[in-house]
Amino acid sequence: MIKKFNHERKIKYKIYKSKLNSVGKTVIQVRLTFLNSRKQFSTGLFIKPKNWNRKQQLVKPPEPDSDYINTTLSFL
Repeated sequence: MIKKFNHERKIKYKIYKSKLNSVGKTVIQVRLTFLNSRKQFSTGLFIKPKNWNRKQQLVKPPEPDSDYINTTLSFL
């Protein structure tokens, strides 16, 4: 009998609007799920919460360095 394993990897980005720093920005968190194990860590990238597109998991253009941040997130 051959067992098929589901090696699905999910990456989700989250921000916490309630955790703002002194300049009104929040860090982008990564939630990685693999083999039913979940790890969450910080990217070290800060944005204003109003510039985050939750559905597309991208930073919107009014944010300075939005292209750089989106490119960095795509490599994770």
